[in-house]
Amino acid sequence: MGCRSLRIPGSSYRMINLHRDYLPAIALGITQIMGYGTLMYAYAVLLPHMADDLGLSLSSAFGILSLGLFFGGAVAPVSGALVDRFGGRWVMTTGSALAGISVMSLGFVQNTYGLFAAILCAEAAGMMVLYNVAFASVARLDLRVPTKKSISVITLFGGVASTIFWPITLWLYNWQGWQATWFILGMAYVLVCVPLHFFTLARPMTDAGTTNQAELADWPELTGQDRKRGMIWMLVSFIFSGYLMGAVMTLWVTNVQDLGHTAAMAAFAGAVIGPFKTVGRFFEMLVSRNMYPLVTYGLSLALVSAGFVTILTVGFTLPGLFIAAALYGMGDGIKTIARGTLPLALFGAKGYGARLGWISVVTMGLNASAPFVFAWTTQTFGGWWSFAAMAACIAVAVATFLLIPDPRQPNRTLSHAST
Repeated sequence: MGCRSLRIPGSSYRMINLHRDYLPAIALGITQIMGYGTLMYAYAVLLPHMADDLGLSLSSAFGILSLGLFFGGAVAPVSGALVDRFGGRWVMTTGSALAGISVMSLGFVQNTYGLFAAILCAEAAGMMVLYNVAFASVARLDLRVPTKKSISVITLFGGVASTIFWPITLWLYNWQGWQATWFILGMAYVLVCVPLHFFTLARPMTDAGTTNQAELADWPELTGQDRKRGMIWMLVSFIFSGYLMGAVMTLWVTNVQDLGHTAAMAAFAGAVIGPFKTVGRFFEMLVSRNMYPLVTYGLSLALVSAGFVTILTVGFTLPGLFIAAALYGMGDGIKTIARGTLPLALFGAKGYGARLGWISVVTMGLNASAPFVFAWTTQTFGGWWSFAAMAACIAVAVATFLLIPDPRQPNRTLSHAST
């Protein structure tokens, strides 16, 4: 069989092309590890030490970060619109240069104003390089790999960002302090991400408003009133399903301790979440060939819901705690894929980047309050009730997900044809 394949150069050429067409997704996956590691997860390690040295309270320092994230969300629609118009190469290359410089500048701040300016610049630049822009960028490339598959590959890499960067950042801090750590992280980001964005996105692009046509032929867009209803219910579901991320990251250890576990065991169980995000994304990538994005999103909500049911019922036991962390991690990992593919499936490729940007504005703006809301719930009622409130949010997300119209339903298509 090997000899037969050698005598068919056309077949060999197609195989090489197929493998080469995965390179942009792989490269963007690497840059997502770097991006989330430096622009998101490093703050958890370094910001408390910066607050001490700058004479700030911890809440003030993280309040500045919340403002930076909110400002970054406001930049997202502009970045998405630029990708729609020009493609992702120059947007992501410029953004990675600006993000790296901004991260390096964090090592030189000497007061509150400097910290505020550096974080605002870093998070604004981050909206030019993180998931939504990466999804929109790969959708504009003329590739034989379906956009859905490329998005799955990108998120598969990004799931290990916390697993890699929390220990690296802590090691760098213990070795050189926070000033040098920020400079090293920023310089590494520039050296790795600028060339990857510049060279791997230098490929032919589809016409604006189009993407893999064979894929979109199986993804009919919503039309008429269903289009408006679909956007509303999808956005509401995204808001409630995304409201938990910041709360889980910041309150997991505290809430789990309230269930009767030690801080060390709570932290160890929390460390399971990151790797299982990657497990969930890898599973989705294996089975996603015939999986419609609406089904993918439903699967993610089901897994997250199962995780919260588990922790509320048997979370006081060690097996229950770790099963809950694994289920939540898998569901949250798959949800990231669905947040990129579902808007593409329901509303089409035209304006896809800007659409993701506006979704980010709404979700990030509202989700910024989540850590405070759930922290108050934990302090007032306890960790179990805080988890119960999170479960209630997932229940709302599921209920609104069920209201999203499915454009593949024959009766829906016929009703639109008659009008």
